[in-house]
Amino acid sequence: MWHYLGQSTDTVASQRAALAYADTHLGRLIDQLTARGPWLVILCADHGDAYGDDGFHGRGIVHPSVTTVPYAAWWHS
Repeated sequence: MWHYLGQSTDTVASQRAALAYADTHLGRLIDQLTARGPWLVILCADHGDAYGDDGFHGRGIVHPSVTTVPYAAWWHS
């Protein structure tokens, strides 16, 4: 995600930038799916990241910020 800001490391800001980029395209995806009929979209990550949570950084740790997998689901019938 770091490359969305031209950085060499991942940060909270680069995560936000990546989400903002994806969000700019999500509306078009939903519009195209709706035009074709019923749909279900599930967005998820494979893990979270710790950015200073309780003093931890990274993802190779057992911490709720890492082990809690963020997701969202939408459907249209």
